[in-house]
Amino acid sequence: MTELGIDLWGAVFQAASFLSLMAIPWTDGKIRVVLAVLATAGIAAILGFQLYIGIQKEDMALGMELMIVTITNVVLYFAISWGVERLFRLYLLKRRKDRSPPTS
Repeated sequence: MTELGIDLWGAVFQAASFLSLMAIPWTDGKIRVVLAVLATAGIAAILGFQLYIGIQKEDMALGMELMIVTITNVVLYFAISWGVERLFRLYLLKRRKDRSPPTS
């Protein structure tokens, strides 16, 4: 496989992991559990690969910096997705409350 193919599949894997992570607040029930497992496994694999890069380059600081950036991204992506979901839910609840007919 060419280097471009490896880079492409790595990017697709990382995107799928982060999309699964961002979809967790928007889902419910068994789908939420499945997405949480997929996101956790994907992020763990990404972190392991970044540690491996640090070991291969004999620069553990590089590996740790890559891991810190990824962990920061995980926290930010999840927090932003959760916040947007809450705001959207509040908007829909307010809209429903405003539309309900007055009781007589």
